[in-house]
Amino acid sequence: MFKEGFPPTNSAEGKDKISDHGTLILNWRFPEYAQYQRSGSWYAAIIIFLLAFFCYAILTANFLFALFLILFGLVLVLRVRRSPLEVEFKILEDGISIGEKFYEWAEIKNFHLIYRPPQIKRLYFDLKNTFFSDFSVPLEKQNPLEIRAALKKYLPEDLSKDSESLTDSLGRLLKI
Repeated sequence: MFKEGFPPTNSAEGKDKISDHGTLILNWRFPEYAQYQRSGSWYAAIIIFLLAFFCYAILTANFLFALFLILFGLVLVLRVRRSPLEVEFKILEDGISIGEKFYEWAEIKNFHLIYRPPQIKRLYFDLKNTFFSDFSVPLEKQNPLEIRAALKKYLPEDLSKDSESLTDSLGRLLKI
């Protein structure tokens, strides 16, 4: 009939409960990074930029910077050549889950939404841990009001933040 430990799929308890982290409230999937349409001139500009700074690094004997530029170029090439993986995001009764990582509500300081479609649709979380200060999740086609209502039950919303993070805006601007 059913494997031991797995509830029947048509039971209310079976479809509302997710492992040890409580009831599933909301979930969606998103690509691990944005894929941008890049023109030939974008690639030419990046190559010129990297070569110019690489020459500067060698001339000034800043070999660590030169190594950084090489690694940056390799990461860009690898990112362009492979498709992003799908990541599942879940808002649960006991916290949030991003892929395999779970954060309890006690680990999260607050959240804020930046919603200016079509370019900016992101959910930000500030962690209490100062080493990993914050992270963002793309909203995709989710209703931001529904997400806000679900999160406000567990976390305070930081209304003072009204713009996306510097890394997100630079990544979008530079298409990286």
